[in-house]
Parts: sequence; structure tokens; C-alpha cells
Amino acid sequence: MFRLSKMTRRSAFVASTILSLGMVITASHAAEKVTLTFANWADAEGATRPGIQAAIGAFEKENPDIKIESQAISFSEIARQLVLRVRSGNPPDVAEIAGNDTILLALTGKLEPLDGYLGAATKAELKPSSLAGLDHKGKLIAFPWTQAPAGLWYDKAVMQKAGLDPDNPPKTIDELMKDLAAIKKSQPDVIPLGLDTTNRAFSLISNWPWMKTFGADPFAKNGATSDAMKKYLSWMRELAKEGYIDPGRKIGEFRPLIAQDKVGFLWDQVLLQGVIQSTNKMADADFYKHYGVTTQPAGSSGKSYSFEGGHQLVMFADGKHQKAAWKFIKFLATSPYATEHYTLSYEASLTPLKKAPTDALAKKLDTPVFNAFSDKIMSTVTALPYGPKFAPGATAIMAGVQQAVTGDTPIDQIAASIQQNLGD
Repeated sequence: MFRLSKMTRRSAFVASTILSLGMVITASHAAEKVTLTFANWADAEGATRPGIQAAIGAFEKENPDIKIESQAISFSEIARQLVLRVRSGNPPDVAEIAGNDTILLALTGKLEPLDGYLGAATKAELKPSSLAGLDHKGKLIAFPWTQAPAGLWYDKAVMQKAGLDPDNPPKTIDELMKDLAAIKKSQPDVIPLGLDTTNRAFSLISNWPWMKTFGADPFAKNGATSDAMKKYLSWMRELAKEGYIDPGRKIGEFRPLIAQDKVGFLWDQVLLQGVIQSTNKMADADFYKHYGVTTQPAGSSGKSYSFEGGHQLVMFADGKHQKAAWKFIKFLATSPYATEHYTLSYEASLTPLKKAPTDALAKKLDTPVFNAFSDKIMSTVTALPYGPKFAPGATAIMAGVQQAVTGDTPIDQIAASIQQNLGD
């Protein structure tokens, strides 16, 4: 009979022990791998899906112990679904959110405060303005991801045809009105000013800076019937009466038109450049010769205002993997890869960082458009009165604006109707 030698038996035992130990270690490592759920609309939209999937892949490669399970939810549905999931005790680990929805989600009391994760070093890397409006009850409840403020875009070719100086866009409402009149007279087929006045929450967000530059705040006590609000409504009526605006169009409908030189001025976000170039295939150098962007023309307040339409990232108090979730949030918002390959390439938006993380990115951000938004427009961003009353209030206010731009109802009567519908 064949017998193993004592030494051979010992070697086999050692080998078996090592193999078993290796299997235990491997199993342990597998058990330690974290799966994060990420609720977002970036993966639900064809325009941004490739970018967010690439960013997720890059994060997983950099963090092999973390797997991201992307849960694609439409923009219009995500806030409602998140609130339902929070109430049922089944929130995702990380979620993309924006605007009033961020505050509504915070009101559930189930967002994890980020102050303890942020740290002094990371906070020092951020533009102070990027954190504005992201606190609730004294705690940071969301992290800035993409920044998309609005500015006054202008088509230099349209301005030249109207006999205007394309290097001198209007700085005041009075100057703007003169320029609009010149465009209307010289080019009847051009919409002088693209401004979304439709009855929806985004329209109130877009119009809020114009109300502010007239000194109006319809949410303030008796604010809808104030002289400032009436001046704003009267101005809107004048714009419509003179044919300077097209009240029936949403913001997205103006974008392909300005790409065809059919809009003179357009109140829109930083992402407009990408939309125009995807429409008319214009090279960067030609684009900067043809289009420009500047701050909002100031009204009676003497100040320019803007709104911030970017996206934020949140995590939840009931989450099981908060350290990993924070790592993912920070990667998406501040890493060189995500900044270049998602924020700039797919969102065409600004980063919340004070400085670009690499020299290559600094070069990409050094354009007339990005510089105008970073150096001039971002500082004019004003906070919006987000909260439970915002959405119903938006319906009441924008219904009044629609009355002003489409009918002859006296402005005093419209203002009183807005005030009554706001319930004050």
C-alpha cells in the first residue's frame, strides 16, 4: 500500500490550512464589499446616461470595495418617490435632488446632516456661494454637485443687424427695452427676449430675479399687492404688448431658436452653450464670436440677480453605509474625473470648487462663458423662498403673470388675485 511520508502529510496539512485560510479571507473580503443605491435622474435621461454611467464606473474602479446600484428615476417623479421611500424606511444611500425638492426632502427630517463629513479642508476647497441655501435648521443637508446659474445671453449677429454694439449688452432695464425695440424693428421674425412665463414652478424660479430687481417679493406679507410687484407685472405686460416676448414658450423652446439667430436675448443657464452647439454644430472659437452672456440688466433696485438651477447630492439618516455614501458624493462633486467627464462634458455646468483640481481642467474652464458665470454672475445668485408653500405659490403667482402678459385685466386686480390665492 502506498503511504505518505510524515513530511508529505505535514506539507499537505499546511497546504490545506493555507488554502482554507485563503478561502476564509476571500469570503471575508467579499462580505465587506458595500453596495450603495443611488437614486438619480441622470441615468434616466438619454443625454446624461453615458456620462453618469462612466463616472460610476470610474468610482468603482477607484474603490473596488464599493459597488453602485444606480436607480434611474425621472426628474418629475424623484422627489415624490424619495419622500415615499423615506416614510416607508427604505431610502436609497445617495440621491440626486434639486431646487424646492431639496427642502421638501429635508422637511421629512430624514436627511443625514453633512457637517460632520465635510471637514475644514473640503469646505475650504468650495466656493462659499455653492453652499448657500443648502442648510436646514442650521445643518448642511445637501452637497453641491453641479452649478447652473442663469445669465442674459445675447446673439451678437442679431444685435449687429439691429445697429447695436455687440460688445456692449444692456446693463439696465431701460437699456434693455431700447435694445429690444431696435431688434423688433429691424428683425420682425426674431423674438427679442426669450423669457419663460409659463405657469409652472420653474417659471417662478426663472422670473424670481426679475421680480427681485424691481424690489418685489410676492411671498412677503402683502407682497403681491406691493408697488414693486405691480411695477414688475406692468413691465411684463409692456414686454408682451410690444411683442418683445413670446409668452407661450417654455425655456427649452427658445434654445434651438437662438441657435438659428431667431432670439436676440435669452435668460438662461450656463448649459445653453452646449445646446446651441449641438444644434448648429458651431466650433468653440466661432461660438464665442457669435454669442455672449452677462449679468441681468438691473431694474429699479439697481442690482442684478440670478437663480441657481444646479443639482445637489444627499444621503439619508437611515442609511447603512454612510461613510461609503459620503465618499461617493465627494467623488461625483469634486474629483477630476467626474468634473471633466460629467459636470463639464454632460451637464455643461460649473463645479462647486474654487479652483479646478488639475491644470488641464483649469484650461477647459478658462472660456469667456465659464469666466462670465464664475466671475460676474455667480455673485448675483439670490436665494429662493423654497418650502411647502413654494409650489402652490408658484401656481398662484405665475397665473397672475400669465394674466398680465396675455390679457387686459387691470394690474391692481391681478395683484389682488395673486394675494388672495396665496392665502395671506
